[in-house]
Amino acid sequence: MKSLFINSTSQQRQKTCPPSYVSLDNDNEHLIHILRLERDRLIQRLQYESAIFLSDKIIAINGMNINDGFILVHCIYLSKQYQRAAHLIQHNNLHEMDVKCCCLLVKCLMKIKNYKKALTIIDSCLKTRLLNDIKWRVPLLVLRSDAYECLDNRIDARQSLIKALEQNFLCYEAFYRITHHHMATKIEELDILCKLIMKSRSERSRFISSFMTDFMIFFYYIQLKKYDKPDRLFIRKPFQLFAENFDFLIAQAERHFYNFDLVQALEITSKLIEKDPHNFECLEIHISCLLSLERSIELFKLSQNLIDLYPEHEISWYSLGCYYHLIKKKAVSRRYLQKAVTLNNIFAPAWLLYGHSFSDDNEHDQVMATYFRASHLMPGCHLPLLYIGVEYARTENHKLGEKFICTALTKAPEDPLVLHELSVTAFHSDELLKADRYLRHALRALKYTENKDDDIRIQYEPLFSNMGHINRKLGRYNDAIEFFKKSLALSPNNSSTYSSIGLVYCMLDKFSEAVYYLDHAYGLNRLFKRDDVTKDLLDDALKFYPDSLQLPGQSDLPDLNQKLPTWIDCDNRIEMARNLAKTSSSSSSLMANENLKQQNNDNNDDSILMIR
Repeated sequence: MKSLFINSTSQQRQKTCPPSYVSLDNDNEHLIHILRLERDRLIQRLQYESAIFLSDKIIAINGMNINDGFILVHCIYLSKQYQRAAHLIQHNNLHEMDVKCCCLLVKCLMKIKNYKKALTIIDSCLKTRLLNDIKWRVPLLVLRSDAYECLDNRIDARQSLIKALEQNFLCYEAFYRITHHHMATKIEELDILCKLIMKSRSERSRFISSFMTDFMIFFYYIQLKKYDKPDRLFIRKPFQLFAENFDFLIAQAERHFYNFDLVQALEITSKLIEKDPHNFECLEIHISCLLSLERSIELFKLSQNLIDLYPEHEISWYSLGCYYHLIKKKAVSRRYLQKAVTLNNIFAPAWLLYGHSFSDDNEHDQVMATYFRASHLMPGCHLPLLYIGVEYARTENHKLGEKFICTALTKAPEDPLVLHELSVTAFHSDELLKADRYLRHALRALKYTENKDDDIRIQYEPLFSNMGHINRKLGRYNDAIEFFKKSLALSPNNSSTYSSIGLVYCMLDKFSEAVYYLDHAYGLNRLFKRDDVTKDLLDDALKFYPDSLQLPGQSDLPDLNQKLPTWIDCDNRIEMARNLAKTSSSSSSLMANENLKQQNNDNNDDSILMIR
């Protein structure tokens, strides 16, 4: 029995052990085949170090070749040994033999930040290797764009991405980079998309189907800029199956955010984060919503979680910077925002908030440096130019501010915020008709299909208030009152608007209404600050108020049973009262009127600063 057992085990060993292990010289091909199978299994199981070990032994037996060499170097790349991978490719000239190795070498060089050498290799490869290998031209063009962008060459980076899309309409990565890296304005993005659509449809029969073209057009369209004007995102019937898709919902949340529908945007992002808590694109909008709605506790918890999980990602430090900005610790906020833009110098939200924090502390030079840097890094985004113009206007340099805001208008011609700022600069330059034209254009931009008259966001309140001031100065008093009342509907406790309405009623000689609004304004202001201008104007209006007048021939005690006269019957009484009070109160009334005008102009010409 013992001998039988020994024989059986020896037979089993012979079955399990490959013959090549017994005679290595006689059956090298079989050994290499076994090693390759095991190497591929290790790669599938993500065991890259073991795969590197076997790949090295395969090359030791069989010699260096393109397939085994590429797999070896790729495993080294996946194990984050970028310098070693680049050296092996160049030492064995693999990048000159196969385009896959060329792409991998470029990726390694990008990781070690050797961008110029990466560009040299890409250009050399495009001129030689890719003449007969069209399918690899697109990834190389995308890599070239990445290298140009790292070298701060935005124009050539965009051109490389456009060429990649022309080569392959389905290259989503290229279009995503154009839109999210702010390489083109909204008009330019639409122009690129239209040209791609025409090209793809002309070549549809040869390459891609009709549905595939429309499918990509839909997802490209929802990636276009959303903040150039209030807009609504529609979904066509064939694509309603994507109504719950993450990309579509994120685009919808972003549009809600830029339309100032912050609660709706936060509701969408909160649901998405429950399913995918580490989606950076969704987190960017979610954090901005929490900042705008002043949800400091939620923002702090999210920031701490992100810092623990992703200390090397810009979204973590942006979130922490938002929290400290919200609790008014601007210096600490700037430290974290600076780290965010250091990790990703084209991260637009961090740049804008970084500039706003300097603006809040009246550090003019730092504000301008930040916004100018942001405008250079994001040539397709109009917001840095808008904020540069606003900052110049704040320092009383309205002409220079108007120049930059007009440049922003060329990139976003229907943005109500840009048009509003242009009207403010025109108002301060006493160009009232121009200011009126800009604001009316801005108000028309708000009348999109989703936006009803009673559904305008409170963030647009300054547009109506400033429109009231412009009409008041133009002598259109009834129109001014109408706009001021619309402003009150959006912000009911704004004492400045009540004072402005009272002033206009004084100009219309309607002192009963003037007293009502001025008294309301003074009551609101008395809780917070002393408002001498409103008080003086209220006192002067009361002197002309019919019920408080004492005319010659009347009894000192009023008849309480007497019916109050109508305003038409009071014209003579008011005129007599004016003559009586002319010497004592007219000069103080005019001074109060002018002071209130100046106060209203100062209080209502503030700019709306939108933070993403």
